[in-house]
Amino acid sequence: MAKTTKKTTAKAETAPAKTETAPAAKEGGIQTNRIVLFSAIGLILIAMASLFFIYGRVRVIDNSMDSNVAKGETLWFNKLSSPDYNDIVAFRHPETDSIVASAKEKNYYKMCRMYGGSWVSKAEVVKQDMHKRPIYLSRCVAVPGDVVEIRDNKLIVNKKESPYGKPAKQMYYVVTDGLINPSILDTLGLSKSDIAGEADYYEDFLNVYRQRTKTYTAIKIFTLSPKAAKKLQQISVIKKIEPVVLPKDHFEPTVFPFIKEDHWNESNLGPLLVPQKDKIIKFANVRVAEYYRRVIENYEGNTMQIKGGKVFINGKEAKSYRFKQDYYFVIGDNRATKNDSRFFGFLPEDHVVGIVM
Repeated sequence: MAKTTKKTTAKAETAPAKTETAPAAKEGGIQTNRIVLFSAIGLILIAMASLFFIYGRVRVIDNSMDSNVAKGETLWFNKLSSPDYNDIVAFRHPETDSIVASAKEKNYYKMCRMYGGSWVSKAEVVKQDMHKRPIYLSRCVAVPGDVVEIRDNKLIVNKKESPYGKPAKQMYYVVTDGLINPSILDTLGLSKSDIAGEADYYEDFLNVYRQRTKTYTAIKIFTLSPKAAKKLQQISVIKKIEPVVLPKDHFEPTVFPFIKEDHWNESNLGPLLVPQKDKIIKFANVRVAEYYRRVIENYEGNTMQIKGGKVFINGKEAKSYRFKQDYYFVIGDNRATKNDSRFFGFLPEDHVVGIVM
């Protein structure tokens, strides 16, 4: 009987020990799982924050990179990369710092160059903060310190023809002796959007062609890829197709740096030194200073005046200027568009949003 009592007592003594340790083990497991979960969430949040600071997305708003990148497409870009040759650069358009309240879709500066400052009341011109300016895409063809030039549509960088920035599309003169059936365009994979608009602008091109060729038959301006141009030649009413190349003596008022005496146009411009941070440009003459007026005034916060054949910066005579930041020269793959350095000049580094991935 004593034996039995001892056994029963032993069981009674050990049982509570098991019931005490079981909850402790369970609680420890839950606590460990919580730590793992919170750590995982923390890592995910850190990763997402890092992605936000490193990467961004942009929706393509024009045809400047057609036919490599389509209008309406959404692309990722790296915010931390600096432009290099052949990169597709996402940037805030330098000439959207001022907009016209009643005509936001128009380029204020371009309209002033074409029609004079009186085309709109100054009261309607609104300054636009950097973060509100639309993002455009273009291809980097020259970096800080390069000398860039365009000769008969060929891109020359540092006195050599560049392997970068070959046009995916460009404008062509199309001479016909009859109407082009739209259904034939569909068959060839072309559309009405390939036929350039802006009648006033292209009428100038057509006049240049007529003067050069003495041809007064039906001429149109088409925006085509080289492949599409070959396809178009299959149409019987088309007698000739050739790229639009403006003569060197033709002045285009919308082409940078907008100086009539230079006779620059989108087919022939330069040479121009692309500004580089801390590099000094000497004003051999006032014309050189004019090339960099927008850089000096708009992007680097100075005043510039030219009086009596002399250059004055911030009220003091200047024979040279040291640049405060880097600049780039960018060109759209679709040469028929007008949102690149041929038209707005140098792209400031602080306008660069990132490099398209």
